[in-house]
Amino acid sequence: MSAAAALPAATPAQPQSVARDFLTIALGEDLFAIPVSLVHEVLDPAPVTRVPNAPVFAPGLVNVRGNVLPMLDLRARFGLEPAPDTASTRLIVSEVAIEGGDPFEVAIKTDAVFAVVPVRDEEIASVPEYGSRWPSRFLAGVVRDEGRFVLLLDVPRLVETH
Repeated sequence: MSAAAALPAATPAQPQSVARDFLTIALGEDLFAIPVSLVHEVLDPAPVTRVPNAPVFAPGLVNVRGNVLPMLDLRARFGLEPAPDTASTRLIVSEVAIEGGDPFEVAIKTDAVFAVVPVRDEEIASVPEYGSRWPSRFLAGVVRDEGRFVLLLDVPRLVETH
């Protein structure tokens, strides 16, 4: 038998999906991520004008260079205790489209913003319905980054009021 015949047949390489970039953020000690494609900018916190009878997770409006945007407080959305703004608190201006509606911008308040990380589709696992302190309906999946779990946010679902 020749040496070439002894070698295993080459298998076609599996095509890998293209990596999508996600902006990693913190809420307390946990890491989350938002698709960069939805992020318009990251800002320091701005004063909030309270809106009567607004849901607790969307308490009011912020002015971003003359544009009035609804503000979504991630801590309140996930049922956490309010925390005072710190030097790392940020607003993420994101574009969302709720099913059947036109896209609009929203300012998402988070405890901190870290870095952009690439994520391939095959790295994303589904979020278990149990064993997580975070409501799975607001999560698009989970990935591991440097040994830690990063929860991928479903931004349109976060904005829905029901």
